[in-house]
Amino acid sequence: MSKQQLMDFIVAVKKDESLKAQLKDAQPEEIIRIAQQAGFKFSEEVKGRFRNRWAGVYSCPQREDINEICPALCPPGFKSLAEYSQSTCSPYDKQEKYDFRSGFKYTNVR
Repeated sequence: MSKQQLMDFIVAVKKDESLKAQLKDAQPEEIIRIAQQAGFKFSEEVKGRFRNRWAGVYSCPQREDINEICPALCPPGFKSLAEYSQSTCSPYDKQEKYDFRSGFKYTNVR
């Protein structure tokens, strides 16, 4: 994953109230579009994480920041993006459950 573009995006949004306001109610494709319009070029893996709301990701430090700046990304019924994404995988998984570069396919977990 190209984490630098994602981290730069997080920093920019936290500093820019206008950008933060645009993202408040944005859904995955809209978030990707807003980011692109703001000059960020996310990798397919990062785009896949947004599209799939971090499903299958057991641990990702940036997920907490994304939860803060894109609150509508959290599916209804969950307190946070972390709670949702952890509900879609097992703590025993040795790697992420999904390959975000090729859509939403399962990878060989075990």
